[in-house]
Amino acid sequence: MRYLTIEIPVRWWQRVDGCVDNSIAIDVVDGVMETVIAGSCVRDAGWRAAAAYEGERDGYGWPPPEHPLAITLRLEHWDWVLAQLDRWEPHASDGAAENADVRAIIDTSLTSG
Repeated sequence: MRYLTIEIPVRWWQRVDGCVDNSIAIDVVDGVMETVIAGSCVRDAGWRAAAAYEGERDGYGWPPPEHPLAITLRLEHWDWVLAQLDRWEPHASDGAAENADVRAIIDTSLTSG
C-alpha cells in the first residue's frame, strides 16, 4: 500500500470534501459501499489535517481558505478523489475552475510522486 501526502489549500479541499460528501450521500442509498468506505477515509484525512491547525477558524470550523492542508491518502484514494471531482463537475456551476485547480495539484503530485 502506497501513500502520498499532497498540500491543498483549504478552499480547494472544501471542493473535494463537498464532492465526496455528495457521492457518499447518494451511493449509500444505492448500496455502493465502496464509495462509503473510500469517502469516509478521504473525509477523515481532511478533517485530521484541518484539526492540526491551531489558529482562528471560520464559523464551520475550517482554517483560513489559503491555509495548506497536508492530506495523506492511499494512491488509490487519490485516483478515487479525481473520479469524484469528474462526477460532480457538471453540477459545479460556480466552482468548475476550482475543481480544475485542485485536480491539477493532485494530477501533478500523482505523476511526480
